[in-house]
Amino acid sequence: MDEICYQKFLTTRICDLNLDIDYVMAHPFQRLKTELSEHRIRLWPDFYFGNEWGCVNKKISISIPFHLATPELKKFEEDIPTSEELVKILRHETGHAINYAYKLWQYRDWKIMFGDFNKKYRDKYLYRVNPWSKSYVRHLHFLGDPHYAQKHPDEDWAETFAIWLDPRSKWEIRYRNWPVALEKLYFVDGLMKKLAGKKPLNLETEQDGLYTSLEETVSEWWGLDDDIFNPEVQEYIRDMNELFHKTGNGNGAYLPAWKLIHRYSMLLVEYVSLWISGSNKHTVRKKLLQCQAICKAENLLYFPSEEEQKLIELTTLLSCYVVDGVHNFRKHSKRDMNGR
Repeated sequence: MDEICYQKFLTTRICDLNLDIDYVMAHPFQRLKTELSEHRIRLWPDFYFGNEWGCVNKKISISIPFHLATPELKKFEEDIPTSEELVKILRHETGHAINYAYKLWQYRDWKIMFGDFNKKYRDKYLYRVNPWSKSYVRHLHFLGDPHYAQKHPDEDWAETFAIWLDPRSKWEIRYRNWPVALEKLYFVDGLMKKLAGKKPLNLETEQDGLYTSLEETVSEWWGLDDDIFNPEVQEYIRDMNELFHKTGNGNGAYLPAWKLIHRYSMLLVEYVSLWISGSNKHTVRKKLLQCQAICKAENLLYFPSEEEQKLIELTTLLSCYVVDGVHNFRKHSKRDMNGR
């Protein structure tokens, strides 16, 4: 893409991008279809390009991040799943859709096995997990979401379903010494055999966060249009330089600071967006991407032994940035309303 085309691309609104999900996702979709058909599961979820991963609650619609649609969009994201990781995530989200399509959460046996579907999600579940528990399978665990099955009964189901669906998981062997997790897998196996060939009870769709509803330009979405002399950006640069170390002493024990941010980005985005009223995952992610870009540009580093402390300080800074953004937004909104 030449410079003129690239500049035009940056100023294109996301809703005006021409993204074909069936073409882009043809290979992973084919793998998923094959796996579902082998078990005679008569459901194909309503997949669409949205602003992030997720299955809409009690609907069969599954959002796939629009930035996975083209090579140009992928360049703006550090966390791009491999083809195998992509299929793993699709299996998990399809597990949610299966639950909603057949209303499994209403089954008495499902409730006994996985718990109350209507319980609230645990905002800080990682503080309460048992990392040694053998009652939960580990699927997204290896993609940056540790102990995700312990977050909520619906996630426990989706993780267990994903392991069961994977033809290469060898779950009967892998979990043979995990009695409770294995019992859940056998439950999924028995339940899906009963549902084989049966029509879903619920085919309701809702494409929440559909990419054609996003009016920001590509550059606005990733915060690429911020002037380097913007006081806010300069503040971030100062903060990152105070938080991390500069290059220079040649000590091989140092690690790149941007990789620390990248490794914990999903958790930081989730928790900070939950903590701060009026924020959302996109605004938090944009702030975090700015910090990550600054750390790359400034060649900032940290010691492995400092990881926990640096993560705490980074979380505090990120929270302050988001709170300031929410406060300024409300202040300007109030001023606009008073001016009418």
